[in-house]
Amino acid sequence: MFSVLSIGQYGLVGIEICESIDNNYVWPVRSGEWLPPLFSFEDLYRCYLKCRRNKRKTMNALRFEVNAEEKLFDLSEELTGKTYCPSRTVCFILERPKMREIIAADFRDRIVHHVLVERLELIYEPMFIYDSYACRKDKGVHKAVAKVRSFISKGSDNARRKLYYLHMDIKNFFMTIDKNILYSMLQKKVKDNDLLYLAYTIIHHKPTSNCVIKGDVNLLRHLPHHKSLFHAPENRGLPVGNLTSQFFANVYLNELDQFAKHTLKCRYYVRYCDDFLILHTSRQWLEEIRDKVRAFVETRLSLVVNERYGVVHPVTNGIDFLGYIIRQGYTLVRRRVVNNLMARLDEYERRLVIEDEAMRQFIYAYDVLEALRCVLASYFGHLKWADTYDLRNAILERYSFLYEFFSFEYDCILPAYRFASQFKTSKMQYQYYAGVFRHSMVFFQVGYFYEFYEELPEVRNVLCLKRMKDNQRGTKYGFPMSYESVYLQKLMKNGVMSIVIVKETEGYIGRIKNRLPVRRIETKCLN
Repeated sequence: MFSVLSIGQYGLVGIEICESIDNNYVWPVRSGEWLPPLFSFEDLYRCYLKCRRNKRKTMNALRFEVNAEEKLFDLSEELTGKTYCPSRTVCFILERPKMREIIAADFRDRIVHHVLVERLELIYEPMFIYDSYACRKDKGVHKAVAKVRSFISKGSDNARRKLYYLHMDIKNFFMTIDKNILYSMLQKKVKDNDLLYLAYTIIHHKPTSNCVIKGDVNLLRHLPHHKSLFHAPENRGLPVGNLTSQFFANVYLNELDQFAKHTLKCRYYVRYCDDFLILHTSRQWLEEIRDKVRAFVETRLSLVVNERYGVVHPVTNGIDFLGYIIRQGYTLVRRRVVNNLMARLDEYERRLVIEDEAMRQFIYAYDVLEALRCVLASYFGHLKWADTYDLRNAILERYSFLYEFFSFEYDCILPAYRFASQFKTSKMQYQYYAGVFRHSMVFFQVGYFYEFYEELPEVRNVLCLKRMKDNQRGTKYGFPMSYESVYLQKLMKNGVMSIVIVKETEGYIGRIKNRLPVRRIETKCLN
């Protein structure tokens, strides 16, 4: 006997488990993590915590969090009694980097997906080949690219031998997966009837039968039929984006991996989802392999290889793989990735910068800035894995407005638009912003006025302001907000190069009104 802690309906409670009882508990040796019985409340609660880790602020997650324990108990009963049925799905279209249909599962179903995948991983991870890199722990795009670089070095004996590559891709992969073949693959390896029941339920569920379409409906109409699950043949296709779909893709193409490694003896083979690469010193050998792979994919997997790929090229041409151009000794970023980044930055510059012949305004739209930060983190994270030092500097030089809102240190993108919020007095708040924007004059809103808390002779003289009497806030000068544009023009005509407008928000931090910069105006240096 041994004791563990379980999360029950009334918090943490002690329970005892007898080692001799076969109750579906699993101890995965590799991870060292104890797994409770399949479909138990403890099992679902663990997966619920995992599922909400990056989704907690979404409406679905917040709705589920209300009475979460009760909902998890109900879900446990449905799964145990084999009455579980997936909920309504949400369909929307992603336009970048290319148009794609996403059918997202409900938060409740995402928990179930975690339960299934977690158990299936224990069975399949030891079976998967090492060089399959999609949707696996400690793998990913960058590890796949690094392995290709390593294979190029080994296969060419550090550029002493000529090396060729064969790049292949499955046409319309997720929309053409055969559900019956997929389930038969699982039946061969999975012996737990409960797991098979859940896998069958998820695989054969039709997410398009009870689906809410969000976003622009016209985009869905313009999507080619072969890219939409709404037009997929019977028993074909898995929804893109679900955790289970990504895992099932690895299960489905594991057959190809085993065929390539053990039957065809491909030493230098890398696969990421439906993209795979084979390297060899013989062009003829790769051409023979190509025909065998095509035949295997069509007959055993009921899929079709994309005709746009499959031409054997020398590695010296550069391998276009997973968004990178991989060459002997260095790696570049695909031109399309750079063009997409520049198009996004053009769009954000139009939203955040307004300029005319004399002035330039930087708009502090905080929701937009957060979205821009995510875009930069994504693209710069992609760039850093290639030899792109000069490219990155060129982008920052071209889009210099980024330095207004961010600082760039090594590989970090630090937001400069996040400001301190707790102050004892309005004067301290004013002094803080005057320090942050030390080369700018600060228009600081208090009620219906802009106030200054320091001696500013240029303001007093140009705007003809009278010094205020000593007061509790320490205000020196002020003027009504209705004069903002007139006074701003006057100051800039008289040599003030930069002005920051700090305005009140609706909230309070303690007893002090919260205030944030809304824009910074600067004069252009005219030659």
